[in-house]
Amino acid sequence: MGTILISGNTELFTENVIERLAEEYKVIIAGKISVSDKNKRVRVYHTQPAEEQFHQLFDVYSFQAVYYISGYADGGRGLYGEMQQLEQVMLECGRSRVEKLIVLSTLESQNYILGYEGTEGTKEYSSSRNFAAGQMEQLCRYFVEKTKIRTVVLRLPYLADRVNEHNFLGEVFRCMYEGERVMLPYHREDPIDFLTMSDLTELLCQITDETEDSSGTYDVVSGYHYQYGDLEDMLMLAVPGQQVVYENYPFTAQLPDYPYELRRKYGFVPKDNVMENIGAYYRIYARETAGGRRGLGGKLMDIARRAGKGIFKYIELILVFLAAEIISYFTSDSIYFRFVDVRLCYVVIMGTIHGMRMGLFAALLESLVLIREYAVIGMSGTLIFYNIENWIPFVVYLTAGSIAGYVCDKRGNDLSFTKWQYSLLRDKYLFLSNVYHGAVENKGQYKKQILGFKDSFGKIFDAIQKLDSELPESVFFDGLKVLEDILENHTIAIYTLDSWQKFGRLAVCSSSQLHNLTKSILIEDYKPMYEKLKSGQVWKNTDMAEGYPMYACGIFQNGEMVLMITIQKAEPEQYGMHYMNIFQILCGLVQASFLRAREYEELAEERIYYPDTHIIYPDRFYHLLSVQKEMKQSGVADYVLVRFLDKDKKRISELLAGLVRASDVLGTDEEGNIYLLLVQMDEKNFRIVGDRLKQKGLKYGIVQQEGRRVE
Repeated sequence: MGTILISGNTELFTENVIERLAEEYKVIIAGKISVSDKNKRVRVYHTQPAEEQFHQLFDVYSFQAVYYISGYADGGRGLYGEMQQLEQVMLECGRSRVEKLIVLSTLESQNYILGYEGTEGTKEYSSSRNFAAGQMEQLCRYFVEKTKIRTVVLRLPYLADRVNEHNFLGEVFRCMYEGERVMLPYHREDPIDFLTMSDLTELLCQITDETEDSSGTYDVVSGYHYQYGDLEDMLMLAVPGQQVVYENYPFTAQLPDYPYELRRKYGFVPKDNVMENIGAYYRIYARETAGGRRGLGGKLMDIARRAGKGIFKYIELILVFLAAEIISYFTSDSIYFRFVDVRLCYVVIMGTIHGMRMGLFAALLESLVLIREYAVIGMSGTLIFYNIENWIPFVVYLTAGSIAGYVCDKRGNDLSFTKWQYSLLRDKYLFLSNVYHGAVENKGQYKKQILGFKDSFGKIFDAIQKLDSELPESVFFDGLKVLEDILENHTIAIYTLDSWQKFGRLAVCSSSQLHNLTKSILIEDYKPMYEKLKSGQVWKNTDMAEGYPMYACGIFQNGEMVLMITIQKAEPEQYGMHYMNIFQILCGLVQASFLRAREYEELAEERIYYPDTHIIYPDRFYHLLSVQKEMKQSGVADYVLVRFLDKDKKRISELLAGLVRASDVLGTDEEGNIYLLLVQMDEKNFRIVGDRLKQKGLKYGIVQQEGRRVE
């Protein structure tokens, strides 16, 4: 079970949310929140990121994830020193190597319009809180660039929970409960969205448990579309005659229709429609009177809490003094209290609890009372001073207060010294921990260097085995994985070139580049790179020309370039000659495997194609289609499969001659159906090919799979 830390505006999370998180993790809370002490998986520390105790939490615990709840989330006005608090949380995460940082922001950070000064766009926010929320997200992006900590920023709409007076709905319900008018920030026709805390909790658990994701910023919405006017109508149904006014601030943020990206990456599916249950939420709020009128006792406790601990000891000094005097007054005639001095007990108690200073204060108070009693019986100051026997009570009070206070102060000093020793040991531990982690990192780098040099033959042998295939398409797919693995780069693309050397068609690419790269490129647009590749050299974009890949290498057959392998982007440490040499060697392996597969196709042409056609037999077609399907599922390629109604192989082959690309494939299944496999094409771009097929009089249908052997 992992451990998570919740910091920031922790009051936004109710006890129900904490209990749900505690089912999955050990929960540490740094901030203000009231939770039950029964759950042993929850620990609360009333500390802030700027305090030393917060720093110590990262020494004591190893956090799997850290949640930072922004003060701007759910319509909030921000926390005091919000940017400094978030920065401190980020620094502690970086120092302690936390696996993941999750920041809960607000959708209103996108409430701006683009203005222009010269040629540069500027963001004009509708309010200072929206600007501050945007700056907070900018700080998160800067942190991601400077560290390796995965940081996920969630822009949240308004949140809904059973009872929480610290969120947007809690403030609305409080106004309704107390008969005040409800203030809504924007226009009646502006969009509004709510997310339940249960849905948010499930999303946080899914993000925390995901290990294969990366840093990102996501808009979290419920998928239901409402306006502020709909909220007003629901409030009027809950409390007839409720007054609702609008502040009419401009609202320019674009809310997404549905959290598709969160669903794809984390499987997040929002379930609850809050707007339909506004009335039920308000009835629960009214029944439990959360955020309603508070009694005198609660107000006095708030005042005492704000006053702090420092003033309490002086209040206690006065109250206990008065209690001791009352007891002494009413028991002065009792025989039992002749052997017990209540005033002396008072002095000892105050010195023992609060130290020497308070002990001496208590002794001085009792000395003043004693002087008053001497005056009442007619004893003058001169008589008190010159009669040494009268000094004894004063000496006893002062001595008792001093000794009891000294014992208390000594105990406090010993505790402070122990804390100082702990701090020193902690610093030594942190130093040794940093040394250890540095050694581990060096070990990893040395191992990487050893594998790169002494074990390079093993890596080359493994690459050769993976590239051993009879299908050129399999060589593309396996070659891409080999290049990504050894080069540690995920921006690789492989293009096939036509016989006229005019076009390059994308055969396969890294999943991160599938939607960034065009399916076809014009060689003329990359003439400097093509000329260098044609001479057999490796292209390196040393001039950082825009639109050109960082590296490129050509694959040749009979002196003609048939393939081109590119690396679109590279890290600064990948700019060296050693990296380029490894890239060239791997391209040579791909070339050898690709040419071997092409030669096999030429030699086995009679067993691959039907006589006098370009249509391949079912076994070969199924094998080829399974490779394309695997590439599509891996996100490195795409395809469209077309089935013709006509089963005349020779006629279909003649009609399609010169109509489809060389990389496309004609094949049949076991029942004689004829298929056209269009590689690196999706249904959105199929229209042009579809029009050409119709012009030829071919009837067809688009299918996703066929035959029992495709699965």
